[in-house]
Amino acid sequence: MSFILSRMAACGGTCKKKMTVPKPVWDFLSKETPARLAQLREEHRVSIFIDGQTSDIYVLQLSPQGPPVAPPNGLYLARKALKGLLKEAEKELKKAQRQGELMGCLALGHPEMHRPGPPPLRAAPLLPPGARGLPPPPPHCPHLFLLAFGRRQESRRAPGCITRALQVKKACPMCGRFYGQLVGNQPQNGRMLVSKDATLLLSSYEKYGTIVIQYVFLPSVQGAEHRNPGVRYPGTTWVAYLPDCPEGNKVLTLFPKAFDQRLTFTISTSMTTGRPNVITWNDIHHKTSCTGGPQLFGYPDPTYLTRVSPLPKQQLSGPGSGAWEERMTGNLWDFPFICWHQTG
Repeated sequence: MSFILSRMAACGGTCKKKMTVPKPVWDFLSKETPARLAQLREEHRVSIFIDGQTSDIYVLQLSPQGPPVAPPNGLYLARKALKGLLKEAEKELKKAQRQGELMGCLALGHPEMHRPGPPPLRAAPLLPPGARGLPPPPPHCPHLFLLAFGRRQESRRAPGCITRALQVKKACPMCGRFYGQLVGNQPQNGRMLVSKDATLLLSSYEKYGTIVIQYVFLPSVQGAEHRNPGVRYPGTTWVAYLPDCPEGNKVLTLFPKAFDQRLTFTISTSMTTGRPNVITWNDIHHKTSCTGGPQLFGYPDPTYLTRVSPLPKQQLSGPGSGAWEERMTGNLWDFPFICWHQTG
């Protein structure tokens, strides 16, 4: 049983509106994924606030909001969904901590570089501008960071710390810039179907028709890139809506790219039902209802198209968009290792 669940068990009995959580986990969740926390509050119509604390835990208070007569199991579902969200945050925090350890390894250099005597590994020399056909860095480029060490006579592999870092995230461990195209872990057996309905009108876009996006996934088994490899997940179908206006069609051009790069969905715990090992939305927000406003993930929502547009672009290109990233070849290296970026 995880640390979170053992802590939560102490809040059973009569304290169903309260739960405890380790401070680092709650701080991580609040800082790194505030949108998911806000979505949970909206879906379950609850407020969540800190009611007390010790040196290492927070006591959270859940209070119902909305209609005077709330569903009898409303707080139970909210508590269950929050528990699942906290478990995910705990896993992500541990992953971030492991990555931080790897970054420290890289900052200090590979351990073998600090052994007594002649170093068995030889650092690659800094290349002069234009060497090996690489474009020279711009004058305002602040740094050139080497991510790998190697030796001519040895196999062309990066040190273990670098390999592990890129297994956690295909990005420079020091600056976070992505290598190449960002790819998620969305199940690969899904289909995205797009159609247009001129008779279906969305609030605030009545003079336009509606773009209907249908996502269909068959049941299957989680792969090595998922949290629980080998565990089955059920199939599902999602329907989303966009106004058939210029702005809506602009967003529509981004959604298929996100889907092809496996960024739209992931396999996780449902924030609505608390059910684990199901296909859930990732962080690219979709409108799944024609009505009800933002509270029900529907329309009207005047700023939705402007809010959603930058997010897929950023995720599709990755934080390294526009950065100069190269793969050096030859008898020294067989690994992408040079990473420098414009900051001016």
